[in-house]
Amino acid sequence: MNRLSFQIYLSLWQRIPANIQNKIYEWLKYKFDPNTLKPKLPRAATIDPINICNLDCPLCASKNQDYEKGMMSLDTFASILDKIPSLRVVILFNWGEPLLHHDIFDIVKESVSRNIYTVIHTNFSFRQKPEFFGRLVDSGLHQLVISADGASQETYEKYRVKGRFDWVTNNIEMTVDAKRKLRRRDPKIVWKFIVNRFNEHEIDYAKKLARELGIEITFDKMGLADDIPDMKFTGTLDERKREWLPRNENFVLDYYRNGNVLPINDGPCSQLFTSPVINPDGKVSPCCWVTSKENVWGDLTNQSLEEIWYNDKYQYSRSLFNRLVYSGSVHHTVCTNCDIFSRVKRDS
Repeated sequence: MNRLSFQIYLSLWQRIPANIQNKIYEWLKYKFDPNTLKPKLPRAATIDPINICNLDCPLCASKNQDYEKGMMSLDTFASILDKIPSLRVVILFNWGEPLLHHDIFDIVKESVSRNIYTVIHTNFSFRQKPEFFGRLVDSGLHQLVISADGASQETYEKYRVKGRFDWVTNNIEMTVDAKRKLRRRDPKIVWKFIVNRFNEHEIDYAKKLARELGIEITFDKMGLADDIPDMKFTGTLDERKREWLPRNENFVLDYYRNGNVLPINDGPCSQLFTSPVINPDGKVSPCCWVTSKENVWGDLTNQSLEEIWYNDKYQYSRSLFNRLVYSGSVHHTVCTNCDIFSRVKRDS
């Protein structure tokens, strides 16, 4: 996509409200052909620049994942983009807080300079001077998604343990102010509010607060860590449901309302066919739920994307979602026993 075409697309996309964008994304996520073992090279990727986080959310795998903590270098990031020229969307987030990375603005600029729609998810719960938020806006970032599950310190800290809600709102105000001073439309700022039992009574107040802050807000349903295939959390799913799920069933996933009947989602796994996950060390995982170093499928610091994208682990795992004959040597991956997505093949 040339620069002019990208700017036209960007101008139109950024005008769409975030809740509509999310619906479009969910629709597009399953508009792919699963009847192949070798799909086209990906147009989207999750690239985790840092897997270190400042919070301690109880159902997040970040603190206890079996993976070395670290940061991706700018050179490694640029090299990865060189190896995936098909990319049109990059999400800079997975198991860490990306704005803790000391080169995050240069990483964003590198992505944006290649006409890649660039998104950061952040907890935004830290202290920085106004200059930091000016640099954030000036980086060219297209969308900033702020995860804050509550509209007061009392409700927010139930899940965002060690977080400060006043820091979040103060940082939003400074980012909005930086956009005004720099006369920038971007980044599109979206407050992502995951509804749980402790904060559901604050939904209307959160909408009002978002308007006052001058940002958009979306409300999402809560997962309970049963979608992580290579890590088990303490306690039972029923215990987590009683502790966390809201009473308003409009904000409860169908899977939990239907008695936990597997699979969690009815469709095939889109990430296997459309979007790799790249860890801070350049190694590739099959999806954003994988937490362990035992489940990496390649290394972009010394392999091409084609070598990884079409290797036996990917081909075998894709064959679980179609009726194609896979004849390679791999007969088990982290996907074999994963119950997140509906599969054609259940026995391997």
